[in-house]
Amino acid sequence: MQGFQLIVNFLVMPLFFLSGALFPLSGLPNALVIVAKFDPLSYGIDALRTLLIGVGHFGLVTDISVLFIVTLIFLIIGSYSFSKIQI
Repeated sequence: MQGFQLIVNFLVMPLFFLSGALFPLSGLPNALVIVAKFDPLSYGIDALRTLLIGVGHFGLVTDISVLFIVTLIFLIIGSYSFSKIQI
């Protein structure tokens, strides 16, 4: 339980701030745009923004493709880790 705040502060919060949820990615400096391209949350936010208001940064096909690939990677890692658990 004590490590939860560490995870939130050092992993989730930077991912959230670089996702474009609070500000559009089009106004960021080029270095931060490159970092935001590695953030899977930015593709989810961009897909929602495209579907709701019709304005997106990456394109809807790219957003859905990246989200599908990231989901597949984490599903494979999770199922492999789960298969290694010994009772």
